[in-house]
Amino acid sequence: MARVVNNNFTAGISGKVGRDMVFKTWKNGNTYLYQKSEKPKKQSPKQKANRTRFQMATFFAKSMMKVPAKKAEYWEKARKLNLPNAYTAAITEYMRSPEITNVDLSAYQGKATDEIKIKARKKNFEVETVEVVILDKEGKELESGKAEKINRWEDWIYKAKGSSDKAVKFVVKARDRIGNLRESRIESGNSAY
Repeated sequence: MARVVNNNFTAGISGKVGRDMVFKTWKNGNTYLYQKSEKPKKQSPKQKANRTRFQMATFFAKSMMKVPAKKAEYWEKARKLNLPNAYTAAITEYMRSPEITNVDLSAYQGKATDEIKIKARKKNFEVETVEVVILDKEGKELESGKAEKINRWEDWIYKAKGSSDKAVKFVVKARDRIGNLRESRIESGNSAY
């Protein structure tokens, strides 16, 4: 990277020049000369998936910037997170997935109204829903439903609907408002994730 200083010919220029050089002018008015980057020839499946996910994040952010209320919401989030703009805040929200940090089965004995305590969070953003699925040893669903958020942090509680002494597997799903999903599977007897 080379910085162009006091040059009337390149002042304010940006874009590709020839096949290998790119000029970029930053917000501070400085112009830099870069060598054109090339896409890697080989990509792992994980790299391809990540590039596709980032492309979807940019589509999401662009669509959010077209809605004034959403743009204002993301500007507020950008200020709180010390991000440069609303667009970056929208991409950040899209790229972060919920996390399930703990599943406490100690109060679940297979009776109606027994509780399963869950800690689910998404760094700097909200988890929209947490769902619990209770399965028997063959994988047949015994019951399922949404957990209730019990405070503004990351604590959720699922109250069992019916009694079932056959429950051996628990699936906990945390989803954000964008649709990002995190799933945890727990065997009976394991009280923490």
